[in-house]
Amino acid sequence: MNGDELARVKSQYASVELADGANTNALLTIGSIRGSAQTLEQQINNLEQDSLSDDPALNSEVQVLNKISAANILTLRSIQDSNKLLASLLEQQTIVAKQQREMTTNAVNADITRRASLAGNIMQLTGTMTDSLQNFRMP
Repeated sequence: MNGDELARVKSQYASVELADGANTNALLTIGSIRGSAQTLEQQINNLEQDSLSDDPALNSEVQVLNKISAANILTLRSIQDSNKLLASLLEQQTIVAKQQREMTTNAVNADITRRASLAGNIMQLTGTMTDSLQNFRMP
């Protein structure tokens, strides 16, 4: 391979590695969210039951403050999961943008190469034709 082809192949291989890494990260994030979903759902249900309870022991000032704190922690966990998913989406979009850039760059480079060789090819064709026409003799 010449230098240009080698650079193009390396860039394309890097895109594949980036995509593999982003896909692995996204799958880990989704797995983590799914893995904790049942526990999180149970915690939300427990908090809801405690909040709606008529039991005076669950509605003391300290208990209410603990419920507020627990609700805030659950909110933070949800926000953290959302941020992880958004980061995964951003990684995917970055990879797509890199791949589109590579395709555009390859097309431009191919056009430059074609145009550079076109002049020589046309000269070769027309030079041969001119010689043939000049040397043509009718019998």
